[in-house]
Amino acid sequence: MARSNRGRRWGWFPWGFAAWMLAVSPSLAADPAVKLGFVDIQAVISQSREGQAARNKVAAEAAEKQKEIGLKEAEIKQMDMDLQKQGPVLSDAAKKEREEDIRRKLRDLKRLTEDFNRDLSKREGELLNDLLRDVTAVIRDYGKEKGLTLIVEKGQGGVIYGSDGADLTKEILERYNNRPSKK
Repeated sequence: MARSNRGRRWGWFPWGFAAWMLAVSPSLAADPAVKLGFVDIQAVISQSREGQAARNKVAAEAAEKQKEIGLKEAEIKQMDMDLQKQGPVLSDAAKKEREEDIRRKLRDLKRLTEDFNRDLSKREGELLNDLLRDVTAVIRDYGKEKGLTLIVEKGQGGVIYGSDGADLTKEILERYNNRPSKK
């Protein structure tokens, strides 16, 4: 009866693996402890002085533009009300001309609103990118100074659990607010 070599072929594997682990384990034990941390970047940006100033700046720009849009809407509404009141006494040509004026102003208003929304989104994106770049630099410097191995973002990084000791958000926010202004 022939014996199968199937069982013998891998019989050395557990012993070889154990020998390898014994050889490598002293070098693993000699490595310094891995130090990890996480940061809620959105919280840092929204709670920081620069983040709040940027949000206020965008809100002021938006309010100013919204005021302009509101004035144009009121003008169009008034034109429409005047047309409704004067419609019966106007000639067909005058009526069509006023209706065309209203349509043209509505198109202009729509274009103005779309341009405003596009510009506002672009402006918000630029400000956010500037803030994110600055916060990232602060995080990187903090990690190097404290000897951290890895810092992950809480919101996007998929942090399911992190102890309070690993949460660096408050320290990063404090450093970001207290760093010398670049202006």
